[in-house]
Amino acid sequence: MSLDVSILHGKAKEEFDKNPCLVDSPGEIAECAKSKLSAVGFQVYDVMFLDANVDPAESPDKARFLRLEARYSDSPDKHIFTFAILKPGGKYKLLWLQSAVATK
Repeated sequence: MSLDVSILHGKAKEEFDKNPCLVDSPGEIAECAKSKLSAVGFQVYDVMFLDANVDPAESPDKARFLRLEARYSDSPDKHIFTFAILKPGGKYKLLWLQSAVATK
């Protein structure tokens, strides 16, 4: 990852660290993640709920991971953000796992 992308992804992670998503439903957890990425300039175009085998989940409430694909500004690069979905106390919470970029 180039320095610029590392800084950009660092800002995204900072957004999740300073005010974590803690919500009542898996649909809300996806919306929370999208809004946090939007806050630092990403446009999310794909949201995937994944099961423990990292295959598409049967339903969002059975998902163990959340993967978001986004673009930044007018760049053709695909930014990929992956989170574990935790369920402490009946709430849904995201744990940042990794971010990557696929360049074109």
